[in-house]
Amino acid sequence: MTKPLNQCKILLVDDIRENINVLVQALKDDYKLGVALDGKTAIEFARKQKPDLILLDIMMPEMDGYEVARHLQSDPGTREIPFMFITAIDELENKTKGFEYGAVDYITKPFEIMEVKARVKTHLSLVTARQEIARQNKQMKHSLSLAMEVQQNLIPSCCPRLSGFDIAGKITYCDETGGDYFDYFPLHLPDNNALNRSDHLESDTPFPVHPVAPLGIAVGDVSDHGIPSALLMTTARAILRHRAGLPGNGVDILTDLNRQFVRDVRESGRFMTLFFCSLSGADRTISWVRAGHEPAMLFSPDSGQFELLTGKGAALGLSADTRFEEQQIRLTPGQVVLIYTDGITEAGNGTDEFFGKERIQSVIQAHAAEPAASILEALFERLNTFRGDKDLQDDLTAVIIKSV
Repeated sequence: MTKPLNQCKILLVDDIRENINVLVQALKDDYKLGVALDGKTAIEFARKQKPDLILLDIMMPEMDGYEVARHLQSDPGTREIPFMFITAIDELENKTKGFEYGAVDYITKPFEIMEVKARVKTHLSLVTARQEIARQNKQMKHSLSLAMEVQQNLIPSCCPRLSGFDIAGKITYCDETGGDYFDYFPLHLPDNNALNRSDHLESDTPFPVHPVAPLGIAVGDVSDHGIPSALLMTTARAILRHRAGLPGNGVDILTDLNRQFVRDVRESGRFMTLFFCSLSGADRTISWVRAGHEPAMLFSPDSGQFELLTGKGAALGLSADTRFEEQQIRLTPGQVVLIYTDGITEAGNGTDEFFGKERIQSVIQAHAAEPAASILEALFERLNTFRGDKDLQDDLTAVIIKSV
């Protein structure tokens, strides 16, 4: 709530009592007032009482107004307190110098009472406006902190265990919240299969090892980032998790997800790219559907070659009539699949160079013999070294699937 102006406190600083008396008479009915007859007293008052505004005379013995201003500006506890210099009407040089010392305004002697009241009211209104903005910013930061906590709790806290595969994922947001997303979840099995029991769906424990348990993996990227994208991400996550527990293949799942997502984004212009795949521990197969997302990379150590897991399908949210296609391959031991968002390839350094796909491939080649988590950490370490002090412009997400 904005602070009422009549609750604002003004510190009047002048070594001449007659000047103080004039200002007190002019302002006492509208504001709370404090008085100091010298610079040292003014500084102590400002440190202890934190006035909302200071009217500070320039010409004072022992410590003039400039010296007082220097002390106020150098102290973190008083640095933000605005002050107006009091100067003689013919001292133009003092007025100019006063702004150099940080003054927000000045009033001249002899005082024009209406002018004094108007200038004081203007600057106190600015003070209370800044205080209200600071309060709202603090509240917003608290809300963003809570939103970040909620969103991070939606990201898998552990890696799933599935026979024949080693899996790891990681996400780094460029803001407190973002639109990137990855998830692991069990897929539908016949109702009489014990793997459909609710204890299989617990999110705080690793997935059980089972030779026929189909595991779904999704990596998505909502356009833009921040709170709006985070809200759409959580919506898509909820729909996808629910739909994945029902009968149907990857095409059926993404078709239903897309139809609902189109309704959710409506005319906002937002969309979401998604790479969805399912893994079978029985025969090391990976089936995938691509919705406008970056193709996953498949690395084969035996040949040293990369290939892309492509597929037809536009981003989610663009059209309810989008058609998707599912493809499938069987992996051999040692092969590595990387699913990622474009924030990784488009991460820049100090010279505005992109990280690119070649650096990604060099990391995978160099660390392909290591566990999935080690490959992932090597990728992010190389990326962070490449960026240096350059701020992130987009979220970073990657999932490594290694056939073992």
